Amino acid sequence: MRHKILALVALAALLVPVLPVAAATGPGDGGSYHFSATGKGAEAVWSTAPADGQLVTNVVYMDTYVFTAEQAVKQDGTVYSDKFLFVDQVSYKVDRRGNWILVSETFGSAGAGDVSLSIDRQLTSASASATVALQTCTAGSHGSYSCVDGGIGSVAVSWVGQGDLIRQSGTFHYGSKGFTENGQFRGSFRNATANGSLNGGNLGVPLFADIFNSSSRDIFICHGC
Repeated sequence: MRHKILALVALAALLVPVLPVAAATGPGDGGSYHFSATGKGAEAVWSTAPADGQLVTNVVYMDTYVFTAEQAVKQDGTVYSDKFLFVDQVSYKVDRRGNWILVSETFGSAGAGDVSLSIDRQLTSASASATVALQTCTAGSHGSYSCVDGGIGSVAVSWVGQGDLIRQSGTFHYGSKGFTENGQFRGSFRNATANGSLNGGNLGVPLFADIFNSSSRDIFICHGC
């Protein structure tokens, strides 16, 4: 969806990965990721990386993406018709040559009674909380990954809308040698600021946030993941 792409563009500027891929397929699996959402929702990205993008060798940084909506359909066909929340948290570092190294990724989704979601009609404020079953994947040698139960996570986020309400309808395409993204978006959104936590922990500096009311479909293809 258009919102997620803007978040990914911001993340790419800091050499971070494409966050939602692992939640769809598992790190390293590659392939395509399909997702659709309907109704009011909100999303945000935070990072502990330096604002100037100058990463320090062997310091572990963390990026977090949260998406929530009234209705959603995931890659595996799971339908969430009464509230949905997805969280993806990536830890990474760079080596002396500036190569990006994945340390771990923790992700999960929840719906219905495990999610509380409130968004006003004008898209000026939103709040969401959820109890999420998490999975944690850790990078091994030669591109291998080991995934284990990450326990139960408590997610809490609040958004405050900023600026004008923007209406948009159309399709988009973004791509690089690492990924291709195609999608459709029809609806309205308002940029926002967001405060959030996972298990009470600070998520870092907000990079992107918005509140929306839309119908959207998204196909993400990861090349060589």
